[in-house]
Amino acid sequence: MSRPLRLPSPQTPLHLYRHLLREASYLPSIARPIIQQRIETRFRSSTKDDEEQSAKHIRQAHHDLRLLRAANHGDMVRMRRVLLHAFGRLGRRRRELLETVIRRDIPTNTEELQQYAAAASELVAQDRKQDWMDMWDVDKLRTFALSQVTAGLINAPKPPITASQIQPNRVIPTENAWGRPLAPKLRRTKLKNMWKAVADKCMPPLPKEEWEQLRDIVKGQAGENWLPPPRRPVARSMLPDEQKDEWGWQSYATKPVAAVDRPASRRNKLLSGAVDDNTPTGDPEPLNCHRYTARTWRRLLGGIWQLTATMEKKPDGRGWYITWGKEQFRPAPAGAGALKFFTDFP
Repeated sequence: MSRPLRLPSPQTPLHLYRHLLREASYLPSIARPIIQQRIETRFRSSTKDDEEQSAKHIRQAHHDLRLLRAANHGDMVRMRRVLLHAFGRLGRRRRELLETVIRRDIPTNTEELQQYAAAASELVAQDRKQDWMDMWDVDKLRTFALSQVTAGLINAPKPPITASQIQPNRVIPTENAWGRPLAPKLRRTKLKNMWKAVADKCMPPLPKEEWEQLRDIVKGQAGENWLPPPRRPVARSMLPDEQKDEWGWQSYATKPVAAVDRPASRRNKLLSGAVDDNTPTGDPEPLNCHRYTARTWRRLLGGIWQLTATMEKKPDGRGWYITWGKEQFRPAPAGAGALKFFTDFP
């Protein structure tokens, strides 16, 4: 098992930025560039913030640093959350990937141009203004959502999509509470809310190259170059350490004992990096701390791969090819003892 790092807390934003990049360098190679790019983008976008926003971003950065450290030192629950963000199952990248599903493509042939003109004429016939839903490719979103329903995702970070949620006839009523036909504006509002809820639950497709690379890692066909690098040793000062009071009695005298000992508890060790020096039997191991191996990484990435898909348009332009990550569970081959049992008894 891995021990938590006993490092001083960063004091300046630049020092904090370097700590975040260092922790991101210990992620698998397939997820490392995405997390590093996200850290760099956040740091550059917050350089012109005012004092209040800067303090808020620094607090969030300290939280993210603790999360990355705990994930790199064996907290598999937090590592899974980091990977969900890296592969667009949560967070900003999920919204960026979702744009490839809902964005309406530019017409490239006569049939698509006719459909686009028909949609524009229908807008004029309904005598309404253009809204954001007119820019969505609802047919493409419906096709992908239906594919996600049939895929039967396991342990998805979003609530599941049901088949009835992508059928407007079941979701949107035809009459109001007084038995009169539903107003067109109200029907349009309900339709927008329905597709917005469906888009919020979608697990958008990954680029094909990234999806295939993730598939090769899960199936053990990618070698070992994707594994995280070993952690570098912590730098130590050449100057003699100053003698410090081993027992901080001031904290125990001014604060509750539970509050003082909380960072060094087995549950919070990976987050705080504290070491329990007061236990007579030595520093106990943190809770839920696992040792990462190649097999552990493949199992962890396999759960992420089953939540991803690729989406390609068919050559004829009618429909899409959607492929979800799915492992084929095969029983292990029988050993010598089991084979002897079957050969001895016909």
